[in-house]
Amino acid sequence: MHLSRLALFCSLSLSALTSHANSLDTLPEPGLWISESTTLINGIDMQARMREMRENMLKSLPPEQRAMAEEMLGSEGQVGERQCITADTAQTMADPEALLADARENMPNCDLKVEQVSGDALQFSGQCNDPDGFTGDLSGSVQIVSSREMRSTFNGNGSYALPAGLMGNSAEASDGAVKLEHSQVSRWTAQDCGNTPAL
Repeated sequence: MHLSRLALFCSLSLSALTSHANSLDTLPEPGLWISESTTLINGIDMQARMREMRENMLKSLPPEQRAMAEEMLGSEGQVGERQCITADTAQTMADPEALLADARENMPNCDLKVEQVSGDALQFSGQCNDPDGFTGDLSGSVQIVSSREMRSTFNGNGSYALPAGLMGNSAEASDGAVKLEHSQVSRWTAQDCGNTPAL
């Protein structure tokens, strides 16, 4: 797992494991889902940091280039990540073996173990050993609250070489030690996905 994929680390693992949870008692309803998440790295809110970096970048551009960049980056006010789950995708999500294989493919340097703790909840734990990425322990949980709501958490403790400036000017210099804390709530929003690509 390379440094450029740090922002995707939590979402990749949780996406695979949330999908794995679909083999539980409750399946997600097909349609448009919106996920809202919070990611802390060493206590710093990464979503807030990315918004700050985005605004600083836009401020440095001439008006014409800024307008083009804003169009490409999307609206600042748009909340959550949009995903379209089709009926076929929902059925595929019910195959835990295929989904665990997908998680291992996306994170080849991570060894994950999943335990079902109730009809609609999973706990997972594991360890990653990636010399070019994250090395350390991770754990979390996934809960299918209903066919229209899913919740997940992810925590990691280990080492990761963070790029200069990512944590902000006020942050202490990182020696590579990181504590990751991620939480996500996904909710069904509409039957029609509009122009949101299907998973």
